[in-house]
Amino acid sequence: MGDAPPEGPGDTCFRVSPVAIRLRIPPDLHAARTPAYRRGMRRVRPLTTALSALAAAALLGSTLQGCSQHKDTGYTLPSEKLRDGEKAQRNRTGRSADMQFTVVAYTDGISTILGTHAEMKPKGQFVRIRLLCVNVGRDIQVFDTWAQRLVLSDGSQLGADVNSTMVKRQPERLSVGANMRAEFDVWFDVPKGVTVKSVRLFGSPTVGMVTDPAPAVIPLPS
Repeated sequence: MGDAPPEGPGDTCFRVSPVAIRLRIPPDLHAARTPAYRRGMRRVRPLTTALSALAAAALLGSTLQGCSQHKDTGYTLPSEKLRDGEKAQRNRTGRSADMQFTVVAYTDGISTILGTHAEMKPKGQFVRIRLLCVNVGRDIQVFDTWAQRLVLSDGSQLGADVNSTMVKRQPERLSVGANMRAEFDVWFDVPKGVTVKSVRLFGSPTVGMVTDPAPAVIPLPS
C-alpha cells in the first residue's frame, strides 16, 4: 500500500483501504460546496474597524456629555392675575411637619362676598389668604381649614370663618398626596379695630408622631 496521490486544484482524495482513490471535482461544483455565508465576503482591514469603533465612541461620548450639561433644576408654573384688591406676597414660606406653606397673595377690607346662591357681609372685614400647600414628604398630609389661626394685633388668634368658606366653596379638609401641591383660599372674618400680624399654619402629624406638629408662622401682610 502506497501513499495517496498528491492533490491538485479541485481534487478530493478518498482512502478506501487498501487503495487510495483520487477524484477530480469540477471547479463549479467545488464552489457550490463553499458555505453561502462565506461566498462574497471580503476581509475587513483592522485599521478600518478600529477607526469605526473610535468614531462610534466619540459620538456616544458627545451625546452623554450633552445630557450631563442639562442645567434645569426646576420648572415654571403659569402665572395668575391678581384679583381686585389682592396683593402679591414675597418670601412668605414656612413648614409644618411635611407640609410646606407659601402665602402667595393677601386681601383685606372685603366688605361683601358673592357665592353661587348668596351674598354675605362680614361682622368686621373679610380677609382672604391665597395659600399654596406642598407636601414634601412621602405620606399623605391633611390640611384642616379649621385648625389654622390668624394672629391679630391685640394678641388674639382667630380661626377660619365658616360662612365665607362655605359661600366661596373652599375646602374644609384636604388630603395632599406625596409631592402634590394645592392652591386655594382661606377666609377669616376679622373684627373691627384690629389688624392682622401673622398666620399660623398647621400640617398633620407624620408617621410616628404622637403630638400635633409645630405650626409655620408667616408674617402678614408684606
